[in-house]
This record gives sequence, structure tokens and C-alpha cells, in this order.
Amino acid sequence: MSRFWVTSNPDGAKWDAAYRYAAEPFPYDRIEYLDSLGVTWCAIEGDSFILPFAVGRSKLGYPQAFCPLGAQRLGPIGDLAGDAESLRSALDALPRFLRLRLRFSRPQSWPEDRSWHWRGGGWERWRSEPNYELRLGTSYEVLYRGFSSQTRKNLKSSFENQLWEYSNPEELWNYFAQNQGTKYRVPAGYEQSMKSAMYHLLHQGRGAVWAAIGPGNQWLAGMFVAFSGNRAVLLFSAVTEEGRERQSMTWLINEFLTMAVGRWSVVDFEGSSAPGLARFYQGFGAENVAYLSWERWNLPWPLR
Repeated sequence: MSRFWVTSNPDGAKWDAAYRYAAEPFPYDRIEYLDSLGVTWCAIEGDSFILPFAVGRSKLGYPQAFCPLGAQRLGPIGDLAGDAESLRSALDALPRFLRLRLRFSRPQSWPEDRSWHWRGGGWERWRSEPNYELRLGTSYEVLYRGFSSQTRKNLKSSFENQLWEYSNPEELWNYFAQNQGTKYRVPAGYEQSMKSAMYHLLHQGRGAVWAAIGPGNQWLAGMFVAFSGNRAVLLFSAVTEEGRERQSMTWLINEFLTMAVGRWSVVDFEGSSAPGLARFYQGFGAENVAYLSWERWNLPWPLR
């Protein structure tokens, strides 16, 4: 069994090598990306295994390890990233904070989801979280044949006088705040984390913002896409009410897909538990490739 240890000063060369050879590299797993989120973070490391996590205190003041805003999941990366036994050992090596809340890619041999159960001095559970991925295949024509009838209908009814142009994170966030931000609960700190992540990726040449613009230079929809290995990740998006009526997001994603074929192998729409968003992503032929959410409450030391 590999030995695991906690580090707050990771070896950059080792980390880059582990990331470079990852079968499914995600943008969140780069050291620079984690630094851009403005959190204190550490990692569990082994000889061929790295699992990052953020550390801090809850609103009630107790210490915790967590997956920060701006990162859907963190790791694991390295040659043993897909090994369930190594992941289990790494989780057992985490600091005994009162609460641990992590999300990461799920090894194929990881057991089925399990509700709250007692293990080694604490209560823990693991469950699957939805994530929609579209394999791009060989051509746009093949991709289009996998669209649902509703998606094809929306494309045909979308206004053809839309233009596709570059935008910027500030503009994208402002339209999100004016539209989706008034309908959904936005966690405190999410704005700063997401903007920092987007600007970091832009400066590194690993991301871009595109927008659908209508008549009179009217902003209709926009999205930020992060580039990571063979994967393009839809990190953030926004759409106005008129954009909804014009099916602008469907149009914008379709325009992006015509460009993405041949450049990446996977378009990652990220996950959503909202049924409407799930149907929207599935309409392009995306499939749910779930990742793992793990949570644990440790008993305070005197009670163990």
C-alpha cells in the first residue's frame, strides 16, 4: 500500500507531470488555477497520487476541508488516480477536521453510492453528482445526427441575424447577475472566485469567452469555455430573456461545436441537478458521466 502525506508546498514539477499524463485532465487540477481561487489549499500526496483540497473554517468556526467555489471537482491525478483503493487510503490520511466535503473524479472500481454510515471514528457518505459530457467524434455532421428533435427544432427557430463574437468575463458576469442571478441562489464569494478563475485562464491562453449578439448590438447569450488537454469545459454561462426567446444559447453552443470538432475530444457541460438543464445538455447528445461527492463528520478528539 502506498504511503500518503499532507503537503501545503507541493512539488510543481511532480504536479505538472501528473497532470500532463492524466487520462482526463481537468482545468481545476492545475496549481495555478487553485492559486487563482484565493483559497488556502493543501494536497494529499503519494508516490503516484495527488488529491488537492481547500482548508478553512466554517461560519460556525470549526475547521474543515472542502472543494472551493470555482472548482467542480479536484483530482485525483497521477498514475494511481483511477485506483479506488488508493483513493480510499488517501481519504483516510486527510486531517481529522470536524467536517470534510470533497468532490473528485470517480474511479471505475469505486463502490456504489452509500448513505451515512459509521467508519473509523466518524460518519461519512458518498454519492454520484451529474456531469454531462459530449464526445465529439469525427465530424460535425455525425454530431448533429445525435441531437434531439427538440434541439434541432430550436436551432431551426433561432434567429439567423445573430453574430458570434468575443466577450469578456466582466460582461458575462454582469448579464448573469441581471438574469440568472435574480432567480437562483448565488453563494457568497462565488462572483470573485469565478471572475478570478476566468481571468486566470484567459491570461494563460486556456480559456475564452464567446457571446451571441443580436440586432442593434444586443447581447443575448454568452459562455466561458476552459481548455484542458483534450477537453473543453463550459465553465460559466449567461442568457438574457430575449436570448431565451431567440434560442440563443442553443445557437451559440452549436456554433461552438462546429469549431470544436477536430480540436478537442470532449465538450464538458459540467453538471446540474436541474432537470431542465440536464435535458438541454442531453439534447446535444451529451451523456451523464457522474463524479463523486464525499462527505464526512469526524467526532471531536475527546469523544473518539
